[in-house]
Amino acid sequence: MTLSSRAARPPARRAVAEAPTTPPDNDVLRAGRLTLTRGSVTLLRDVSAAVRAQETLAITGPSGSGKSALLACLSGMVAADSGEVWFNSSPMHVLDEKGRTALRRRYFGLVDGRTRLLPELTVAENVALPLLLGRVRRSDAFAIARHWMKRLDVTEHAEARPLGLGPSLLRRAAVARALVTRPDVVFADEPAYALAGTETDHLMRILVTAIRSHGMTLVLATADPRVAAHADRCLSLRGGRSNPHGEV
Repeated sequence: MTLSSRAARPPARRAVAEAPTTPPDNDVLRAGRLTLTRGSVTLLRDVSAAVRAQETLAITGPSGSGKSALLACLSGMVAADSGEVWFNSSPMHVLDEKGRTALRRRYFGLVDGRTRLLPELTVAENVALPLLLGRVRRSDAFAIARHWMKRLDVTEHAEARPLGLGPSLLRRAAVARALVTRPDVVFADEPAYALAGTETDHLMRILVTAIRSHGMTLVLATADPRVAAHADRCLSLRGGRSNPHGEV
């Protein structure tokens, strides 16, 4: 499956010396020699990464190591200054912002540990929202939402509004919302941010179990060894570079 088979490809984001002709291999995601700067700060320096289909990869390292920057480039949230990113054997790095946005909406799910639910909606309405915005029939959207709320252990609070609910429950509901469209790849930036140790383990166990049982791929960015312990494999960064001998 290629991007062009499911969505029209927008014009190239920038001129390139040579158009990409051959995908690097069959990894679901692959990045090659990414460099990213913001002002005078270099966030990524010649970083390469590969993500296999249906694996859970943790990008690890201390604060400022480039974890979130690499996650942003892999998910198409940010375009690197140089280097390549491939998804399902098609080049993402030639897409403009509009093209990357369309790609994310169709293929990716995004989880941020600081993500908030909309306070005016119930938990069930929050979880169903991506489907409703995608014009899925309301009854079908809520049936799918109920499935994911059950998987993430939030069903009993489905009709409650977010105000007053605990942080662990709100985090699980946000994860359910990210999974409800059955994305190919889920990107999670510090998904257990500010949770206690047992709450972290609970969230990660049910998240990874749900991902694996539905054949999805999960890419984490975390400085928390308890989160990274749930991954199949880790990629360590330090100072914006790959750190092959690093630890979380």
